[in-house]
Amino acid sequence: MKKLLVIFIVLFSIFTFAEIYSIKIGDTLLGTSVLFENNNIFTTKTEIDYGVLYTIDSTTVFNENLFENYTVSFTVDGSYTGQIVGNYDGKVANFVFETLQSSYTYSLNSRDLIILDNNFVLSHLKRLLEFPAPYFKVVVPQLLFNPSKTGYAVGEATLKKKGDTFELVFRNERIRIKYKEGKILEIEYPGYVTVELID
Repeated sequence: MKKLLVIFIVLFSIFTFAEIYSIKIGDTLLGTSVLFENNNIFTTKTEIDYGVLYTIDSTTVFNENLFENYTVSFTVDGSYTGQIVGNYDGKVANFVFETLQSSYTYSLNSRDLIILDNNFVLSHLKRLLEFPAPYFKVVVPQLLFNPSKTGYAVGEATLKKKGDTFELVFRNERIRIKYKEGKILEIEYPGYVTVELID
């Protein structure tokens, strides 16, 4: 009985302080993303089901708007496929991509680098909106390790605000984010993909 009570309390605290989002293409539900925030530590768990279950677990530690530490792991149908670990001191960002078979490292010398994960890791967008700036430099870690896209991994982005909606533009791709009272309410990605806060 005691064990059950402890489990209930832990689950209650997680879901009380978590923001849960649905991920859809058009009207079709693809998955969910759960965002949990504890001071400057953000954890996101995203599950996408295309008939195969993709799980992305991410933890990012921020110092104001810049990331200090970042870890994201990937599983497919419960089997570990790899992870990216990153750290940043405000001047040099180091990323390591590890799989069961290999490991690759990438370093960037760049000041004021903003991290944006392209796997529905909502903590990065939320932190960006908490410290908005009209222009900033972005790194998308997964693109660093894709030889055909490495050149697109780092670049300038813009952020504009109109009412409760922000528009983020990076590499000519537009993301619209409805943000109110410290919460992301909805995100519209290219290709009719939407992420919505579940009430």
